Amino acid sequence: MRILHSFLVSLMLSPFATAESRPIEPLASGALLLSLQKLNTLGSVLYVAAHPDDENTKLIAYLANGERVDTTYLSLTRGDGGQNLIGGDLGEKLGMIRTQELLAARRIDGGQQRFSRAIDFGYSKTPEETLAIWDQDAALADVVWAIRSLRPDVIITRFSLEAGYTHGHHTASARLAKEAFTAAADPARFPEQLEFVEPWAAQRLLWNTSKWFYQRRGIEFDTKDVFFVETGGYNHLLGEAYSEIAAHSRTCHMSQGFGATPELGESKEYFKTLAGTEPEGSLFAGIDTTWGRVANSEPVAAAIQMAIERFNPSKPEAVLPQLLQAHRALSALPASFWQSKKLQELEAVIVACLALDVESIAASASAVPGAEVALDLRAIQRASLPVSIAFATRRVDLARAKVYALPRNHLVHVSETAQIAANASISQPYWLRQPAERGSYMVDELSQMGAPENPAAIPIYVRLIVDGESIIFTIPSTYNFNDPIHGESKQPFTVTPPVMVNLEEGPHILGQNEPRQFTARVIAASDIAAATVHFEAGDGWRVEPASIPFSLEAGKELQVTAKLIPPTAASRTSLRASVEFEGQLYTRGYEALDYEHIPQQTLFPTATAAAVLLDVKIAGERIGYIPGAGDTIPEALRRIGYAVDTLTEAAMNPEALAAYDTVVFGIRALNTNDRIAFYMTALFQYAQQGGVVVMQYNTNRGLKTMEYAPFPFTITRDRVTDETASMRFLAPDHRVLQFPNTITTADFEGWVQERGLYFAGDWDEAYTPIFAANDPGESPLAGSLLIAPIGEGYYVYSGLSWFRQLPAGVPGAYRLFANLMSLGQPAE
Repeated sequence: MRILHSFLVSLMLSPFATAESRPIEPLASGALLLSLQKLNTLGSVLYVAAHPDDENTKLIAYLANGERVDTTYLSLTRGDGGQNLIGGDLGEKLGMIRTQELLAARRIDGGQQRFSRAIDFGYSKTPEETLAIWDQDAALADVVWAIRSLRPDVIITRFSLEAGYTHGHHTASARLAKEAFTAAADPARFPEQLEFVEPWAAQRLLWNTSKWFYQRRGIEFDTKDVFFVETGGYNHLLGEAYSEIAAHSRTCHMSQGFGATPELGESKEYFKTLAGTEPEGSLFAGIDTTWGRVANSEPVAAAIQMAIERFNPSKPEAVLPQLLQAHRALSALPASFWQSKKLQELEAVIVACLALDVESIAASASAVPGAEVALDLRAIQRASLPVSIAFATRRVDLARAKVYALPRNHLVHVSETAQIAANASISQPYWLRQPAERGSYMVDELSQMGAPENPAAIPIYVRLIVDGESIIFTIPSTYNFNDPIHGESKQPFTVTPPVMVNLEEGPHILGQNEPRQFTARVIAASDIAAATVHFEAGDGWRVEPASIPFSLEAGKELQVTAKLIPPTAASRTSLRASVEFEGQLYTRGYEALDYEHIPQQTLFPTATAAAVLLDVKIAGERIGYIPGAGDTIPEALRRIGYAVDTLTEAAMNPEALAAYDTVVFGIRALNTNDRIAFYMTALFQYAQQGGVVVMQYNTNRGLKTMEYAPFPFTITRDRVTDETASMRFLAPDHRVLQFPNTITTADFEGWVQERGLYFAGDWDEAYTPIFAANDPGESPLAGSLLIAPIGEGYYVYSGLSWFRQLPAGVPGAYRLFANLMSLGQPAE
């Protein structure tokens, strides 16, 4: 896979914002010439949709590399409400993963990335519900901020304004874009933003439509009122067709299983005008995308054009005199949006022509506020011009920093010490620092709004002097190490609290009069001479001991245990841990998200865990679990007393399976396990002989086998998104509702995000549907839970969202799932 654009080209969020720190790495000559050509194009596009993976990567690749315009994807959410095909991390952790997947995609297709504060709260069937939960004014303010900051000439939505045939988030994203198109130009709308940005009127708003949108509704795609652009071309500078670039980009969405194969040849992208002027013959018809947008810039444009004409891919440094001439002319012009943006781009091209590689490597992966961090600053350039360099850990110190000569192909090392401010924020993702509302993250600093990630914890300010011309930029500090499998690895340097405490992951499930021992892991990031870990629980719950004193050396961990004692009546509480140290109370833990395809991500969650006093009975002892896309169901089953084994293909024979009371498929096992077709015969035989097979939900696309049940049914896209939807009992006397726990409507209280998804449809009469439910205004759906006897056992298909309810500690979900596990046991 080829990375087309490194983070070398760093663009400002607004003309008044500080440039973000980016790694500085050389570019291949093709990509360098493309960046050089882009200097003479002054145009911008904002593409708007709802989620990571909604974006049209082919169009982004074409616009960024073919039209050579600044192209930004505004994803209103970080995809926190989706599923995770490669692990068990959901919610805000999945949002962090998908953020990094989007950044990886943009590094490939050449686009930029922005977000709003909106939370992906799960599937929504109407834009009205979506906008109510997001808080329409807050979401609109974020889109307006993006428009005013980025100043796009053209805004493109992925989805239609028309509701009813797609996710409510999708339609809401288009409606917000349309309203923001007008609001961004109105100084009376969101005037608090005008301290940082100016009103901006884009020229046109387009819907990027396609045949697919019409086919879903059974309507013929009529192109007579549609404008199209040919995007199937080949970019010789990058050595790939735009469809190939797009496929590489889309494949970055690994948590969603969106690996893509390019479709070569002619390819049209279609557009309908939603507002503004019509695009007559070109997306940018009537828009000046030349240096004519910047007064008195003719010498800049001429010097850049000369550099383009004289560019030699074997010797990019040969055009540095022209680029430095352009730099002097552009620096002398008054500051403006395009002057500032193009100055940064020009400086990035100059740096790339030097084949400069510069980095700041921290001696440790993290440090605490107030600490000093040793840095190894390294730089090398490969041009023959006189080049020197200076470094500083503070911008104000750069002018007087020592200047080092940087001879051609000579690696320069500079040892530096960075002082982390005593009041520095920890490296918690900025959108997670405060408790979120249901539909929106809380972000105080307007200047951070929309940024994909935190600024660098230790930025290094660099002054590069090239033939007497100064260029100033910042780079992040990273922690580098050699991995024996993957070679050099880099991860962001982080600032941590001096002490952290991780509670044993909940929910803690307790029976009546059954105290439960739990553990907490204390992590010292600095020397702890004397401190105390405290535990609290409310609503009549007690912890013994409530406080435990300790001391601990930096870099060490300590495991402590305590006993959680429930009240007599069924209830739930939040178990909380904190550490008292030097007069401060520290309430956060530590967690690293370590996936091979993204940089390691760090977060510091509040040290809390749910605890539930649960009246649940179980029958049977051993459960076999066939892993799917990643969930925590096995841990949930162990919490209520089951022994759970992970099953592989070696266990797929009647003799081995006979050891288990029930076999459960993990979520999306039919979508992810390439060998699953070879499991089914043995599992059906196991059920015939008295076993119970429970199939959790699968998506109806990408099934590895169609022989997934002993009696036919289809997997549909039906779902109930209202977690409070009434559950009507269709078979109230069925044993799944009676043994060993009597299930009532009270067991469906407290469910989270949804009732379920990918329900069954068109089922054989052998199945008994257990429930019916529906979202407001819709017909009842009865495919959430089907049970069929098979021989002496049972086969179950359930679209109920166990993977969300059990980790959330929903009591009724545990009781009903225990009944499913007990179907093969004799009733008392």
